[in-house]
Amino acid sequence: MNNPYSGYSDTTISMNPEKLLEEHLPLIRYHAGQLIRRVPKSIELDDLIDSGVLGLLEGANRFDDSKGIQFKTFISFRVRGAMIDYLRAFDWFPRSMRDASKGLQQALNILQQQYGRPAEEEEVAAYLGLELKAYRDRLDQVKSISVVYFNDLPSIDKDEDALDLIESIADDPEDVPEHQMAMLEFADHLAEAIVALPTREKVLLSLYYHEELNMKEVALVLGLTESRVSQLHSQMVLRLRGLLNLEIPDE
Repeated sequence: MNNPYSGYSDTTISMNPEKLLEEHLPLIRYHAGQLIRRVPKSIELDDLIDSGVLGLLEGANRFDDSKGIQFKTFISFRVRGAMIDYLRAFDWFPRSMRDASKGLQQALNILQQQYGRPAEEEEVAAYLGLELKAYRDRLDQVKSISVVYFNDLPSIDKDEDALDLIESIADDPEDVPEHQMAMLEFADHLAEAIVALPTREKVLLSLYYHEELNMKEVALVLGLTESRVSQLHSQMVLRLRGLLNLEIPDE
């Protein structure tokens, strides 16, 4: 799926709702298509699109071009954030799946600290008392955790109101330098966590998120089945969550 931002220029921004929707519906569909592949079948694509439309309109109302932030960057966070907030409110992540995800994340984190390197699949499976196939099946079961909630990210208190990290993109760094600092610190931590990933998972991350290949295309590049790529993706996200100290939400 091609990124709808290609060739887009901020000079054509329109704040008319109908024009906004006409111009940015491909963007909304793009993000909805990215997310729908990683959530249960009970989630409807149209519902994700609807939440993205609300995010677009709300974001457009809040956008201030004097802040030096590109509209396409700002609105992308708003659209995707609205979809993820919808998923969180939907509460589609069962308790059993949360517990399984926490167990996997904890095992990966403990073994990372114990070995001083990323643990191999066989090592994690042995730590959990599972056969390798059972471990991979569990990764399949928790693949939905690859959706990272905005509320999982660090927040900053300003005038007794908490602002999440993504929210701070709307603010002027000169007025609220602590927001800029928090974003830079989180970016540094994320970069360090990515460096700590196994080579194959770093390549997967680059292909899927930077090159924006789909799972089938990534599988062809890596010479793996699409199912194995999905499992590795789940493992990669759990590793990153552990390295970033992001907890699986309880509800």
